[in-house]
Amino acid sequence: MHRASQIVDALLEADPAGVDQRDTDVGYYVDQLKQDVTDGKVTASSTASHFYHRTLKYKDGKRPIEVRRNGKTQTWKRQPGKFRIPCKYGMYEYVDITDQNASEWSSVPPRI
Repeated sequence: MHRASQIVDALLEADPAGVDQRDTDVGYYVDQLKQDVTDGKVTASSTASHFYHRTLKYKDGKRPIEVRRNGKTQTWKRQPGKFRIPCKYGMYEYVDITDQNASEWSSVPPRI
């Protein structure tokens, strides 16, 4: 597993629901993640497998849309900030979590 995908997965796993990512200090988290990677605390088994949409809900209007990981995180060497996480939704639907829509998703289950 590449180091960039470990950092992306750890960021998505530690993402608290309902927190606007634009208001947080990312530098602190990047430094902490680098330290965790060097200490061996971030491993392939510590990545999130389920993601919850922040605004879209099921028909009941309470539960957020839930997707599950359907493959490994894809990263690019020439574009280090770009990533793609393939996910499955329902029986036949697929969705990708990318660097452009990652703020819409959380790996922390919301309180209902």
